[in-house]
Amino acid sequence: MNRLEFMQQLEALLSDISQSEREAALQYYNDYLDDAGVENEQEVLEGMGSPEQLARVIKEGLEENGSEGEFTETGYHNEAFEQDVKNEVAKKGEGKRLSNSMIVLLVILCILAMPMFTALLSGLFGAGVGILGGFLGLFLGTAVVGGVLFLVALLLLGIGIGELFVLPLAGLCLIGAGLLLLGLAIFFIWITVWLWGSALPWIIRKIVGLFSKIFHGRKGEAA
Repeated sequence: MNRLEFMQQLEALLSDISQSEREAALQYYNDYLDDAGVENEQEVLEGMGSPEQLARVIKEGLEENGSEGEFTETGYHNEAFEQDVKNEVAKKGEGKRLSNSMIVLLVILCILAMPMFTALLSGLFGAGVGILGGFLGLFLGTAVVGGVLFLVALLLLGIGIGELFVLPLAGLCLIGAGLLLLGLAIFFIWITVWLWGSALPWIIRKIVGLFSKIFHGRKGEAA
């Protein structure tokens, strides 16, 4: 397609815009081809695309920019408006970079907080071990006291029964002391059984529930 055919088709395609805008467009592209020279005319025509493509770009530019734009070899543009768009895109990019920086900062803070979190878990673990240790000490203490009292009570009862035939009063005192110690022994044995059967499972459930709440709560936040 030569220059004359190109410009005739372009003029026909721009028939639906105002006469002043059409004449300005045709004048600009004629001058542009004149500046390029006859030797470069065909190459410039190919660079501008088909008349249909150039007409479409010109119309879109006129709709977007109105009287504030100007004709160029690639259509009708408003350089100030396009620069504002580029600046807006750049600002959005900066906002994204800022968001990424915030993410990095949060990661660093989490890393720095890890020792504190570890110390807290260690303290809780130590408290749990301490509670279990104290409970086991109490359990063993009541078991030993109950067992010793039971053996002493049996011994006093045996001696008291034997003394009834020699010294009845002393025998009765020993039997009474034996029965008293036997009652105390039964009491401590009952405490031992209660600690083992009721208190220990309750303490274990509480400790397990505490750690489960801590770890499951952390997993829920991460999800």
